[in-house]
Amino acid sequence: METRTKLYYDPSAGRNKTNAQEYLIFHIPGNPGLIPYYDPFLSTLHTLLESTPALRNSNFHICGHSLLGFEASADDAQRPPELAGLERQIHFINGCLYDRVDEVRQKTGGITPKVILMGHSVGTYMLLEIIRRHRKQIEVVGHQDFDLIGGILLFPTITHIARSPSGIVASALLRIPGSAHIGSAIVKVLTYCIPTDFLNRLVRLIMRFPEHAARTTTALIKSPIGVKEALFLAKDEMDMITHDKWGEEIWGAATDPGTNKGDTIHSNLVFFWGSHDAWVAQETRDELIRARGYRDSLKKSDDWKPTMLIDKGKIPHGFCLKHSEIVADYVREWVEAIIDNDNEI
Repeated sequence: METRTKLYYDPSAGRNKTNAQEYLIFHIPGNPGLIPYYDPFLSTLHTLLESTPALRNSNFHICGHSLLGFEASADDAQRPPELAGLERQIHFINGCLYDRVDEVRQKTGGITPKVILMGHSVGTYMLLEIIRRHRKQIEVVGHQDFDLIGGILLFPTITHIARSPSGIVASALLRIPGSAHIGSAIVKVLTYCIPTDFLNRLVRLIMRFPEHAARTTTALIKSPIGVKEALFLAKDEMDMITHDKWGEEIWGAATDPGTNKGDTIHSNLVFFWGSHDAWVAQETRDELIRARGYRDSLKKSDDWKPTMLIDKGKIPHGFCLKHSEIVADYVREWVEAIIDNDNEI
């Protein structure tokens, strides 16, 4: 079973207006890094944005790409690519972002879109690193290649992931030498003789996954190195995602309103945590909010800090499995607010 390596939602034909502003919303998946997990979420978000009256003069290109190592099909079994750690994944996904910007330019006759980044779980760590590198490139070359106006971080794992309840268990297991290879081998032995269609039904029954998630999980299990890559990347996450490594130029806490014009985003960052997320230690989350966040709405205070919110319900970390619609509705509001803030600058 093969699965798509990228999802792309173009503006509806009737929305292509000559005076419309083009926006690219680029989504970075978590781990396992298969973008089809997010198909219902991204498609719902696209529909909601296009049906929002206040955004009728905006064209939205929504795209997401699988992480490196998760795109291999069965045809590649004799030539498995090298496993990719967190740093290599960041470099890869940053290149995918630039490719998507170029694609939008080609589709719109040379118009460069304004970019809103969106990430889930470890994808939020990659998001902040991409922002940092975008700013550094601007400082080096003296101008920007595209306008990065905001970021939305869903269930972020950006500090001390190994201190979380699931991280404590995962880090202990992943410290075993060769754990990625051992875990992958066990999965392959257990599922090698199971036909793909039957395995898909088993995943749906045992995990109680919806069809899109069961199909994507089956593709992960049957891929040459997908499980091994997921475990290898998870080990790197435990080792690398520790302290808050970003400065004020990313967080924007010491930045005056309006200084992101022609530069990169400072304050248009929205963080959304689950109330009880097994991959986030509550004490490190609360410490980060106290140090960096503005807990209200996206309407800015004098501190000009990122907006940091905690879910009041019970949306799980893996929201893309069964809670795509409600999260997409939240994101629609945040996208609208980011655009409003950008237009005020």
